[in-house]
Amino acid sequence: MLANLCRLLLAAVFIVSGFVKAVDPKGLLYKLQEYAAVFSLDGTVLSDLLMPLAIVLSAVEFVLGVMLLMGTNKRFSTVVTMLLMMLFTPWTLVLAIWNPVQDCGCFGDAFRLSNWATFFKNVVLLLLASFLWVKRVRIIRFVSTRGSWLVTLFALLYIGTVEYYGINHLPLMDFRPFAVGADLNEGVRDIPAEYRLLYRYEKDGNVLELESEGAPDSTWNYLGTRNDVISEGVPARIQDFWFESMENGGDISEKLLSDSVYTCLLVIERVETADESRVDKINDIYDYCVDNNMPFYALTSSLDDEVALWRKQTGAEYPFYAADNLLLKTMVRSNPGLLVLKEGRVVAKWNMNDVPELYGDEQPCDTLPEKQRMVSMVEGAADSGNMHRLFNSLFMLLVPLMMISLMDILLRQRRKAARNDAPVPADHDTETENNGQTIN
Repeated sequence: MLANLCRLLLAAVFIVSGFVKAVDPKGLLYKLQEYAAVFSLDGTVLSDLLMPLAIVLSAVEFVLGVMLLMGTNKRFSTVVTMLLMMLFTPWTLVLAIWNPVQDCGCFGDAFRLSNWATFFKNVVLLLLASFLWVKRVRIIRFVSTRGSWLVTLFALLYIGTVEYYGINHLPLMDFRPFAVGADLNEGVRDIPAEYRLLYRYEKDGNVLELESEGAPDSTWNYLGTRNDVISEGVPARIQDFWFESMENGGDISEKLLSDSVYTCLLVIERVETADESRVDKINDIYDYCVDNNMPFYALTSSLDDEVALWRKQTGAEYPFYAADNLLLKTMVRSNPGLLVLKEGRVVAKWNMNDVPELYGDEQPCDTLPEKQRMVSMVEGAADSGNMHRLFNSLFMLLVPLMMISLMDILLRQRRKAARNDAPVPADHDTETENNGQTIN
């Protein structure tokens, strides 16, 4: 019982950890790049391996979690789980002591733990993994040994599909402050701490604190005041929210938070590495915005010379604004990517592979009046929300696993019935008969 409880807890942690990394492979890549920079490994051969490493790491965690959940490959899954925890636990101890990064990235952007909390969590998981390895024979299987390969194959196909979608489109679930529907006015504001002023008096060694000035009587000695914390302040989720014109130096950050018309933001994190294959779509959207008095801004962290080269190669006429590189990576996992804001709320977001066309022979927008094309484009990008997508993801994971388990049970029963119904060989009957003869 205890072994299977440990197995289910480990399975849940590994499945969640692997899944939230897999939905956003580029986010995990950025975290690995942060580690590489901290330990002076950026610019080395290792840098080219970070993206494959991000893909493999999330897939390994997820597949191990599914194996533990279904009770397949007992020896392999328990040994690898214990070895991974033996690797991660001292690593997180190093992070906790020296604190080179604020968040280890164990659960992507979905959950954030302090480095010490992550270390103690891993200590517990290491103990569970060690106990499970010792008691692995007690793990209850939901699929037979013959069907184990099918569970592993399904887990790989499932997590591979999630990763493919996150790389070539946008993350299946968006946990960042720029998710569709997010209000940036809330994200950029600090929540200040609340205090109350207390007046302190002393009499015969007793200290009295009052919210209003004035001692009970003249026998009390005034000691001074003290600020009592009612609630701790919360820093803004969005840091470095500024966008400075590369032509005149003006900042449009406040305008983006308050503009009541649709505002298009073309995020080109680095123009020198940006995908140019769909610049015609971008230019069409910019022309549409100009014709309909809608703001259109390009945001980048690249230098003036690189922006000038982009203009020359793509025919771009839209204005460029300088922005923080980390902020741009947070806004959209695509280079370039497109966001649409209205009154500071993110109403639409696309990877450049998915940006719809405003003009085209077979586009639904073509039947609409000019003013309604952008509205149609934005409504087509409506997001169902993380909870709805989480439910769908769980459904697509658990239902096939249940079907695999049920199919495995039916096949085992059929094989057992076939063995029981098999005719007994003739020579076996003769031998049995002879063994039963009485010798006089």
